[in-house]
Amino acid sequence: MSSMTGMPPSVPPQFESVRAPDTDRWPGILGTFAIIFGAAGTLQNGCGTVSSLFQKQIYSMFADALPAAADSFAAQNAASERYLWLNVGLSLLATLVAVMLLVGGIQLLRRRASSLALLRAWAVAKLVLALLLAGYGFLIFTSQLEIFEAELQPSGASTTTMRVAAFFGIALNLIWQWALPIFMLVWFSRAPIRASTARWN
Repeated sequence: MSSMTGMPPSVPPQFESVRAPDTDRWPGILGTFAIIFGAAGTLQNGCGTVSSLFQKQIYSMFADALPAAADSFAAQNAASERYLWLNVGLSLLATLVAVMLLVGGIQLLRRRASSLALLRAWAVAKLVLALLLAGYGFLIFTSQLEIFEAELQPSGASTTTMRVAAFFGIALNLIWQWALPIFMLVWFSRAPIRASTARWN
């Protein structure tokens, strides 16, 4: 038919390089959560770092405002100063980890392959950081408890309830801190997710 009309034979279009649009919704949902938690963590830990450097001045302000509790504030300040640089170091580390989550969330929204490695690295760093913060929280609680025991000694009151409550509080906080990183590690290890993200650049 083409020879009679003088038209060249039609060539079927090639579709090998054409990909179906990515309709997965999970990168948008998970990326949004990562951005929210990352931004909040960056702000919170950044402010915590600054406040740690000025905790002596903060305790002095409280002591001036409440003279009756000045001795208690002085004792708490002395206890906190023992771990001042540990607190500052952990706050800086927590800020860095939060920035990793923030950047990873932005890249995940854009469906960048680099977001996967960054968020996996964040998850591992967050698991370790949560353990360090739990240990630091136990140290601070022990120091504060010594102050309370000294104040309660004349009355003979027991601090056992406080110890149990603090233990459960630290344990629950550790579980909460581990929830999102464990979820991400499991989520990114699933075969359908690996197949979906293999198309990203």
